[in-house]
Amino acid sequence: MPRPVAKKMSRLRLLVRAYVWLEGLLALAVVAGGAYWLGLALDWLFEPTPAVRRVMWAATIGAAAWALARYIGRRALARLPVDSLALLVERRYPELAESLITTVQAGDRRLGDYHPELIAATSRRAAEAMPTVRLAEVFNRRPLAVKGVLALIVAGSVAAFAWSAPESFAFFNRRMKLDPTPWPRTVRLTVVGFDRDAAVREVRVARDSIYEVRVAASIVDGFLAPDEVEIRWRRLSDGLGSRDPMLRIGEAVAGRDDAQVFRYELKVTGDVEFDVLGGDDRVPGLRLVAVERPVVARAALDVTYPEYMQREPRTIALSKRAELPAGSTAICRIEATKPLIEARVYEPSRQTPLPATIDPARPTEFSFPLSAAAGDLTLAIALVDADGVESLAPYGLAVSVVPDAVPELSVQLRGIGTAVTPQARIPAAGQITDDYALRSAWFEYQIDGQGVAQRPLTAPTEQLPRVRLDEAFDLTTDDPANRQPLVPVKPGQRLALAIQADDYYDLGEGAHVGSSQQFLLDVVTPSQLRSLLEKRELGLRQRFEAIYEKMVGVGELLGRIAPPAAALDDAAEGAPDGAAADGLDESDSGSDRQRRLDASRLSGARQNATQLAFETSGVAEGFEAILAELVNNRVDTEELRQRLGEGIAAPLRAIATERLPELERLLAEHEKARKTPGPAAIATLVATRSEADAIINQMKGVLDRMLELESYNELVELLRGILADQQELNDATKAEQRKKLRSLLED
Repeated sequence: MPRPVAKKMSRLRLLVRAYVWLEGLLALAVVAGGAYWLGLALDWLFEPTPAVRRVMWAATIGAAAWALARYIGRRALARLPVDSLALLVERRYPELAESLITTVQAGDRRLGDYHPELIAATSRRAAEAMPTVRLAEVFNRRPLAVKGVLALIVAGSVAAFAWSAPESFAFFNRRMKLDPTPWPRTVRLTVVGFDRDAAVREVRVARDSIYEVRVAASIVDGFLAPDEVEIRWRRLSDGLGSRDPMLRIGEAVAGRDDAQVFRYELKVTGDVEFDVLGGDDRVPGLRLVAVERPVVARAALDVTYPEYMQREPRTIALSKRAELPAGSTAICRIEATKPLIEARVYEPSRQTPLPATIDPARPTEFSFPLSAAAGDLTLAIALVDADGVESLAPYGLAVSVVPDAVPELSVQLRGIGTAVTPQARIPAAGQITDDYALRSAWFEYQIDGQGVAQRPLTAPTEQLPRVRLDEAFDLTTDDPANRQPLVPVKPGQRLALAIQADDYYDLGEGAHVGSSQQFLLDVVTPSQLRSLLEKRELGLRQRFEAIYEKMVGVGELLGRIAPPAAALDDAAEGAPDGAAADGLDESDSGSDRQRRLDASRLSGARQNATQLAFETSGVAEGFEAILAELVNNRVDTEELRQRLGEGIAAPLRAIATERLPELERLLAEHEKARKTPGPAAIATLVATRSEADAIINQMKGVLDRMLELESYNELVELLRGILADQQELNDATKAEQRKKLRSLLED
């Protein structure tokens, strides 16, 4: 190989090695400078912990190692064959016409058979061209220039930073040595509710609530409040976010205030991440975690009843309302949907707290005592869960104290009027109830308003909440001790009678006593009672006479109804004199008027039948009541029972409950059958008339018995008058005899 060629190739090899090293060192400088500024920015903005800074150092070392391996390690160790170098020169200088590569390969014995003279000529041509070959032009200087400029920039910027801010430069160097001292700043921001130095900075917030972010910018210890504080937030669920300035609250004054406050309201529908920036300070990586609010899932009341109620303790499920019997105590147990750290129970009107205890074993449950002695309460229950989230609204619980009720008596006298005889039996019927249990019940009575006396009921009442009463107060009952009447009443006196009952209530001055209405009864002789009842009989007979007359009218009305097949076509002949009164139009044809008239008569007959059944039933009840009074006053006779009961009351009851409803049914069948005239319509009309006639005859028979009874009563009244006259004559005779005897004695 000619000397000029060998010398040029050796120099090119050295230049390639130098290029590789220079480019690698420049790349390393760029990586180191970039890592320096990136680390400075991250350290300034976020002030990472020493552990994070170790990770940053590891990343920087890794980037530097990659740059050395990429630009120096692999290339510096690569072989540089002389023919490769020759090709590099040939590519830049094509005018060499491959003389250089041929010369190099010939000198390196890489050519096979060749012509010596040809090789010699080629070598001379290559050697002669070497002075014109400039090796610097072989290299691509652009990558080297770019890396050099970047290295110069980062090195210059670091030098400028060290010269212009030596304290910050020295402080960052200490920070790179893992010094935990924070950067000195002019602004110090604190987000209320977040620990600035915590590894995890999050607050749990109720979902769908408004969270107020409050930032305090310190104005003590040399810190200054920024003109503006910005919040940058992002919702994790959908990525929606915003950058907004926070609202400045007032104007803090140094010496008076410790910090300038800024606020911003965030609607928390899901998890939110946000940063706070202001001046040269930044608080990054804050998070609001949306959680559900605690609510009351179940509530129950463990009630302990007072002794007088004789009830076992029991648990009652609650639904925002509780009732406590007077004198009872209770433990209210409530279960929430989340573990709790606090449960506040208070009455809003009084602001009186009740002690609530959270179960350590089951933090979702808590309890508090209740007492009926406190009276009615309206409680509000606020819950705070383990996340620090409070319930949206207090759970309302109304506690009502139910006082012990006085026994209620719904009692009436049956089969007795306002007048009784001294030997009467006074039946009482009804019901006695108490909210818990009755203890006893009795008759209470007075004679002419003198002394109050009592007689116990024979029906059992102890421990029963309800008693059906069916007893009689018998005036003929004797005292077993002296065989004298317990109720010594005489004609002319007035008896006041009531029924009373008490319960087991013992929390007040005494048991609760309930009373029925007071019944005032006049005591009369049997003769006076019968006289009163006879007047009632006369009134009932007069009522029934009117009923009978109305029934006769119904029969006559049915008798004027023409069979459907016999309807007249001639209005003048077919219409009765009272057609106009029945609402018929004179312009109607005779058959139409007859049909309308018959329909009106049938409707009237049905209404009368219904009314007559009701009125007849009332008369029957009147006679049954008269008979009951006679029996209960013990002035009845077998003849009276036969006359009033079987002769009058029973037939009237049968007419009211059987015959008149049957007549009403037949009338309805006839109305239906008349729509299609034929044998059925005629048959139902005949049956209806027959039933009406039977009822009239039966009523006439009952009315005759009433008249017989009235005649019998008149005869009895006449006998009473004769007896009264006889008694007056006897009394007058005795008085005259005593007068004569007295005059004889005086003489």
